[in-house]
Amino acid sequence: MGSLGEEAFEKLVIDYMELESPVIASDDLEKPSSVVLITLQDALGTKGEKEKDVEEKIKSFIRRRKLAYKGDDEKKDVMKEIVSKLRSHGYDAVIARTSWDSSFDRLEGCRVFRCKRKYEFIDVMVSSDRDGDDANKLRRVIVDLDFKSQFQLAKQTSGYKDVTEMLPTIFVASEARLKRVVSLVCNEMKKSMKEEGMPRPPWRTKRYMQAKWLSENRLRVSASKKGSWSMFDDGQEGEDVGTTSRGGTGLKTKCCFPIF
Repeated sequence: MGSLGEEAFEKLVIDYMELESPVIASDDLEKPSSVVLITLQDALGTKGEKEKDVEEKIKSFIRRRKLAYKGDDEKKDVMKEIVSKLRSHGYDAVIARTSWDSSFDRLEGCRVFRCKRKYEFIDVMVSSDRDGDDANKLRRVIVDLDFKSQFQLAKQTSGYKDVTEMLPTIFVASEARLKRVVSLVCNEMKKSMKEEGMPRPPWRTKRYMQAKWLSENRLRVSASKKGSWSMFDDGQEGEDVGTTSRGGTGLKTKCCFPIF
């Protein structure tokens, strides 16, 4: 089965899990408190100077070039153009790829299903905004061009919709700020799925979601080489320019569900 077939198969499984679950009727679904929304707004708005500069350059470049994409291949091309632009401005920017094992073990009534999960985004190393001894230290700024869609559910409460509507499509953030935002949103996602009577699969847990950007197995890949980098492709197209484990989650998930 090719990588495209595996991706389509998994999407069908996820849609089945999230659409066909029994619904628990409720006339008064709990909305997130104002504290949650205010905290999320603060986490999204508290940006360092370097984050602001990177974000402004990316959004300006996208507007000028009228960049848009449909599907992973076109998204990859847009990411390459943005990386090239940032590097022309002196930034150490590359496409980063995180990967982790996801396995669904054999239990009664189930079949084995395993895949190598991968996710790609733009990784920028910037100097610290702080003065003093930390001034010369480098830190990561993560750029995701499709951040909001990562938290969409097939069914959701109106309260969770209020939360996800606050999320930007293009998210530029330090590791610490991204981790804080993902944690807040995943907590509300858990409540939404419970209220909708939906079982929470492993790929919707906080630890799993954070692994998309913060996995220990993170590869900084050159954007100069062409190739199809599917999320389910075990090939290693591109140039390995180093790995890092700082801030990773070391995630390896196991679960089981019926596949017929």
